[in-house]
Amino acid sequence: MIPQKLTIKNFLSYQQVTLDFAGLHTACICGVNGAGKSSLLEAMTWAVWGQSRAESEDDIIHMGTKEAQVDFIFRSGTELYRIIRTRPKGSASSLEFQINTEGKFRSLTERGLRATQQVILSHLKMDYDTFINSAYLRQGRADEFMLKRPSDRKQVLAEILTLSQYDDLSDRAKDIARTCKGEVTALEHVLMLLRQQISEGSAIAVQLEELRANLAQEQQQDRALQAQLKSLEQQQQQRQNFTTTAELAA
Repeated sequence: MIPQKLTIKNFLSYQQVTLDFAGLHTACICGVNGAGKSSLLEAMTWAVWGQSRAESEDDIIHMGTKEAQVDFIFRSGTELYRIIRTRPKGSASSLEFQINTEGKFRSLTERGLRATQQVILSHLKMDYDTFINSAYLRQGRADEFMLKRPSDRKQVLAEILTLSQYDDLSDRAKDIARTCKGEVTALEHVLMLLRQQISEGSAIAVQLEELRANLAQEQQQDRALQAQLKSLEQQQQQRQNFTTTAELAA
C-alpha cells in the first residue's frame, strides 16, 4: 500500500490538513512528541480498516467538532484506490470505496459498511492486525507481534506471505484431482464394457465359425442325399420302363 494523497478533517489532533505523497519514493515525518505524527498514520489505518488507537468511535473526532472524515488515495499493486470514511458524532460511520480506471474514480461501494469493508479487504488482501504487525509498528506497541500467541503469530506471517493463496491452490488441486479420479473411474468402466464386448464378440465369432462348419456339413449331407434321391429316381424309372416293355411283349 503506497500513499498518494491524504486529506484529514477533524481527525484526532488535526482539523484540516492535506498531504500529497505523489512522486515521493521515501517520506519521513518528523516532529516533537505530541505533534501528531502517529495521528497521520492512524488516519490512514482508520480510513482503510475503520480501526485506530481510540477507545471509542467518537474519540477520533477532533474536540469541539461534530464530524471526522479521512479521504485517502493510495496504490496497491497496479491499482489506484480511494477510500473516504466519515464519522458523524453519535451516528454510524459511512464508507466509500473507489478505484481509478481511465483517469477517473469509479465506485466499488456496496450496500452497507460491512459489505464495503469486505470489498476493501478482498482488494488489499491484508487485514488491520496484519498491517500493524508488519508495515506499521504503532507507537508504544513495537513488541505487539512478539507478545502474540504462537498460533496468532503464525496467522500474521501467513497473511504477510499470502500463504492463503497456496491453500486456495491446494484446494483447487484437490478438486481437480477428485474430478480426474471420477473421469478415470468412468473411463475404466467404459474400457471394461468394451473389453466385455470384445470378449463376447470373440465368443460370437467362434460360434459363427461353428455354425458355418455345421452348415457346410449339412450342405454336404444334403448334396449326398440329393444324389441318392436322383439315383433312386433313375432306378425307379428303369423299373417302370422294364415293366412297360414286358407288358408290350406279352
